Amino acid sequence: MGPETTFLYNILGFLAAAVGVVFLFRRMKASPMLGYLAAGMLVGPHVLNIVTDSTETQILGEIGVLFLLFTLGLELPLQRLQSLKQYVFGIGISQVLLTGGLFAFFGLWVGVSREGAVLMGGALALSSTAVVLQVLTDRREFATRFGRISFSVLLLQDLAVVFLLILTTTFGVEKTNIFVELSYAIIKAGAVLLVIIAIGRFVFRPLYRAVSLGGNPELFMATTFLVILGTAFITETASLSRELGAFLAGILLAETEYRHQIEADIQPFRGLLLGVFFMSVGMTINLSVLLSAFSIVLTLLFFMVITKILLVYLIARIRGLKASTSIRVALILAGGGEFIFVIFSPSVAQEFLPPGFADILFLVVILSMALTPLLAVLGKWCSDRLQVRELRSDPTTDPEEIREFQNHVIIAGFGRVGQMLGEILAKRMIPFVALDIDMRRVIEGKEKGYPVFYGDARRRQVLKGIGAERAKAVVITLNQMTPSVRTVTMLRRYFPDLPICVRIKDHKHQEKLIESGARLVVPETVEPTIQLATSVLHVMGVPVDEITQLIDTFRRQHWIVSDIKKGD
Repeated sequence: MGPETTFLYNILGFLAAAVGVVFLFRRMKASPMLGYLAAGMLVGPHVLNIVTDSTETQILGEIGVLFLLFTLGLELPLQRLQSLKQYVFGIGISQVLLTGGLFAFFGLWVGVSREGAVLMGGALALSSTAVVLQVLTDRREFATRFGRISFSVLLLQDLAVVFLLILTTTFGVEKTNIFVELSYAIIKAGAVLLVIIAIGRFVFRPLYRAVSLGGNPELFMATTFLVILGTAFITETASLSRELGAFLAGILLAETEYRHQIEADIQPFRGLLLGVFFMSVGMTINLSVLLSAFSIVLTLLFFMVITKILLVYLIARIRGLKASTSIRVALILAGGGEFIFVIFSPSVAQEFLPPGFADILFLVVILSMALTPLLAVLGKWCSDRLQVRELRSDPTTDPEEIREFQNHVIIAGFGRVGQMLGEILAKRMIPFVALDIDMRRVIEGKEKGYPVFYGDARRRQVLKGIGAERAKAVVITLNQMTPSVRTVTMLRRYFPDLPICVRIKDHKHQEKLIESGARLVVPETVEPTIQLATSVLHVMGVPVDEITQLIDTFRRQHWIVSDIKKGD
């Protein structure tokens, strides 16, 4: 079999395993990343030995990791960090330092070198960003409070990954004190960060501006590839990790107007290449090691999961979270993370870990990742039982949550429209708080993890209690006209700078609401009519440009006119 045939054979083996095994995992409602691990193990040298040369797949997998870190950087604009800083820099830092320190001491106890123990402790403190986010998305819990807190801790862990990757290139270069090496790593990373920030300010923005003006989507996508791989090359040239460069590039572009288009362009490539990375990791799984060291692997797995559950739970409780929220966060973050395979690359593992120790660590982490969906179910079960007592004792207030509201959206009325709006805001990690005088809606919202409180939005003290003076906007979705007008009047009187948006059932009272102080009034019938008209015009063969013009004109006439009348 020639080289070209061998390459095609390997690709076919990878694709067949990925399609079959990952499809089976999705049918079982398991994470596709675990399916990729299983597919890689199946075609690897330790099981069926279908793929004999993994060089090409490892290269593609490494590019997938670069895309993952770049995407994580895109998810870290300063505004998001500001809204989540209490958890990112509170629970997140405490979790990584305490958990990593404990596991590092354990590494020293079993005979691992100081450098290896630091890397091992940091790696085991991490959770799987890919698996946890997939579980939260599949279970529609990403928008819940515990989901936001879990995401915040994952963000800090991703920042810790960057630091650990710096250490892997610094440890062992000079045989100096470990604290000297740590300081050197921080200084070197800071210098590279300044260089990349300068490049981002004077090169990235003008480059994307010029490309976007050309209107060529293929060139825009190619520019993103150039930025990711180019910054990775710069950091690698500076004796730092490639992953650090991709991560910094994502952070720099997170604050630009091109962020959402970039994220949409690379999403398919990131998912596919990240799957290849997991398959290449799965190829290294040695079942013979699992069978020969089964008791050791099981003991370490139990020790790691229980330790992380206890530490995260205690940290969350100390930070003021309720028991029901703390237990869910602790259980879903108890598993290991995929970045241990990046931190302990073959060369790093050979240098800092005893022979065969990396294989055992990898098996422990893989098994813990497989347990993450089950731990999420267990967390929901425990939380529901704890939450019953918490909710029944005082369903109307939650001082712990109210204190964190800053630049949030207030939704007055949590019916059908309010709930849909809340879901949309939560998916973009935009903080919101909802009010309703229907206790059933309050309880239903609380059970889903949404910040819903019992209260009348027409009362000034109620709005002050949920931080109206710190809010970014108010959306009124009440069904009746009179309460809507009174709410708008009260808001305009006591919170004159707060933008007010109102949803109404028809056009009859639009003028009255505008005169009362509403900034934007949207009739409930407008958008469904627009969607219906768009479909009809398409069927009738009207050109797309003409349809867009007609729809824009219609929309301005029916609700954007409110802003024009107010002079905004």
